[in-house]
Amino acid sequence: MDRTSAKREERRIWLAVLAFIFVTSAWFYLVPTAPDITVDDVIGGVPVASDLARHKRLMYRPQLIRVTESVYVAVGFAISNTIAIEGKTGLIIVDTTESLEAAAEILTEIRRVTKKPIRAIVYTHNHADHIQGTRSFIETPDDPPDIFAFHTLMELNHKTRVVAKRSARGAVYQFGVRLQGQLVDVGIGPRLRTNVTNAHLPPPPNKLIYKDKESMEIVGLNVTFLHVPGETPDQIAVWIPDLRVLLPADDIYETFPNLYAIRGTPPRSSLEWLESIRRMRDIRPEYLVPSHTLPVKGEAEIYDLFTVYMHAIQYVHDQSVRLINQGLHMDEIAKRIQLPPSLASHPYLQQFYGKTSWSAKSVYESYLGWFSGDPTELRPLTPKERGSKLIEMIGRKELLTEARRVLEEEENQEEETQWALELSSHVYRLNEDDVEAKQLMMRALKALAAAETNPLARNYYLTAVLDHHHLLDWRINPDEVIRGSEMSSLFDLMRYRLKAEVAADANLTLVFNFTDVRECFRLTLQHSVLDVEEISTDLPMTSSDYDVRLTTSSQVWKGILTKELSPLSAYLWHRNLQVEGSVFVLRRFLSYMDREL
Repeated sequence: MDRTSAKREERRIWLAVLAFIFVTSAWFYLVPTAPDITVDDVIGGVPVASDLARHKRLMYRPQLIRVTESVYVAVGFAISNTIAIEGKTGLIIVDTTESLEAAAEILTEIRRVTKKPIRAIVYTHNHADHIQGTRSFIETPDDPPDIFAFHTLMELNHKTRVVAKRSARGAVYQFGVRLQGQLVDVGIGPRLRTNVTNAHLPPPPNKLIYKDKESMEIVGLNVTFLHVPGETPDQIAVWIPDLRVLLPADDIYETFPNLYAIRGTPPRSSLEWLESIRRMRDIRPEYLVPSHTLPVKGEAEIYDLFTVYMHAIQYVHDQSVRLINQGLHMDEIAKRIQLPPSLASHPYLQQFYGKTSWSAKSVYESYLGWFSGDPTELRPLTPKERGSKLIEMIGRKELLTEARRVLEEEENQEEETQWALELSSHVYRLNEDDVEAKQLMMRALKALAAAETNPLARNYYLTAVLDHHHLLDWRINPDEVIRGSEMSSLFDLMRYRLKAEVAADANLTLVFNFTDVRECFRLTLQHSVLDVEEISTDLPMTSSDYDVRLTTSSQVWKGILTKELSPLSAYLWHRNLQVEGSVFVLRRFLSYMDREL
């Protein structure tokens, strides 16, 4: 190859692999910010509902609480608690919070009361606020503690990555991560101590629980793990029978349970949740140490608490089913379901985290899915189509005049404010440059936030206001996630980036061979579907079996994805990236992928 041809080939390789970097690592995008506008300028001064203000005053300061002999719980450092259990030969740490910084602060407090080594860490479930702080508790990397979890934790963790961008957006909205000084609290803790878009993978568990009940000795203590699905399917409780201490994970905390999370989750099984509570109630513990909110002492008090919590979940479930069978619409059921006074007045059932209306809809969807049974909703108009027809029939001015009238009424109720939000949204969706529509929509969102006693709902309304003012920065650095991911996970995620509408006529096969881990992947694009298949590295192949074949190591490839290694240098100088086949075909294949998911 002459020098000119070599340079041309270098450029082709550079552009092709650079395109792959965008496809596999650009998980999030940047929403341009408005530098002359601050969060306080946009949402400062929005009143806080009196009940929510009282709830904020009950939020606890960061502290390490001694529950009983050998058991401590760190509260207030993050949204979730960390529990430390001291045995004869070391410590068990249960849940590690969402923050490496918070976990480090907790460890400092633990070291004030005991110097014993950490021999075990327990992940009660897969949620990030229970596992992301783990590395701060690993004091001796050469001799790390065992990590216990239910066997489906990693599978569930991977599933969340499929919709990572939408999940992150939902978490930012629900937990008010960008509200700064306008945040009240997050229902089950003072705040979520992370900005969500700082992604990293915590160490995976190496000790898996497979049964509904497993007992073993850890650090000289008799420990029983109970599979108690509730907020997640993989949830486990920890029972220390000799101390009569039960750690129920997220199956109970001092607020109505989050039977559905507005950040976006599959429906949570109410029936499994209440049965898990029944099992834990029957243990009759003397001490209850949840992973959120404060510990509880006293067998009788804990038994009654479990009973009330169980009945609240069952009430919402059973009455929702009753109204489903009466033929009511999901939204009508959500408005009808209210806890009876005997439950509604209980301090553990105040709706500062979950809400009965959200929960009722979750019950509906768990049985019947998205379709209400009303034929008018079988092929509904999109929100933009509906708005366009309303404007055509009624007029833009008339819609906004009605929205303004509603908002200016002195005795305005939440239903009317919601109506004003919907009216102004119809106009705004069609033209985001419509200043009047935007102003009215922002007024409605802030009015709803001011009246809301549930902090998650308030966070959602106010975060939406910031988002519409382009004050949310969605950039993410996925390098740590890429480094910690298996190659199969990285390639599996490519399936969800295929632009099917432009790949209808494509029929391509690409092979990626990673020599260090002896893994090989065949990507076949046909019928606007990308099939990702792991194949044997020993499978005989000729050039007729593929259009392009790349051979390298997993470390080189991850280095390219994280931009720590130049693909050009890997290909030309280090000679640890080989490309067989047409680079133009590779570039065409990559052009079918969304660079932003």
